[in-house]
Amino acid sequence: MPGTVVDDHLLRDILVGHRDETLDGLAPDGVATTGLWLFRLCSSFAHPTVLGKLSGPVASLPEDMQARFRAQLVALPPSIEVLSLRDMAWPMALLRTRHRAGGRSLSAAMVEALAAAHLLGKGIAVSHHDVGPNLRAAAEADGVAFHVL
Repeated sequence: MPGTVVDDHLLRDILVGHRDETLDGLAPDGVATTGLWLFRLCSSFAHPTVLGKLSGPVASLPEDMQARFRAQLVALPPSIEVLSLRDMAWPMALLRTRHRAGGRSLSAAMVEALAAAHLLGKGIAVSHHDVGPNLRAAAEADGVAFHVL
C-alpha cells in the first residue's frame, strides 16, 4: 500500500529528481497524492510562459529535464498512486462538515488530502512553501501525522 500523501510541490520535486519517493525515509512505503494536487501541478504547466511557485523551479532546468518532467507528469510513474475521488467523496464531505463545526474550514484540496491520509492510514507531507494551517490543525485533531518539508 502506498505511503504518505504528498502535496503538489513535493510531487514536483520527486518527478524532477530533487527528492526520492521515500522522502528520505519519511515515506518508506512510497507516496500517493490527490487528484486536486495533481490537477494543480498540471495546471501550473499548462501555459508554458507562466512562471509561478510550482512551475518556476522546473522552468530553470535544462530543456531535456523539463521534457522528462512533463512526460512523467502526464503519465505518472506507477509507483505514485493517485487516490480516486470516487472512493473519497463521501468521507471528504463528512470530514469537511466535522472540521467546519470545529472551526477548521478546509478547501476541497485540503479535505481530499485528509481523506486520503485516513483511507491509507498514513500521514501527509507538504512543502514549507505551501503549509495550510487549517489542514495541519485538522490532521492533528484527527491524529494524522503531518510533516512540513
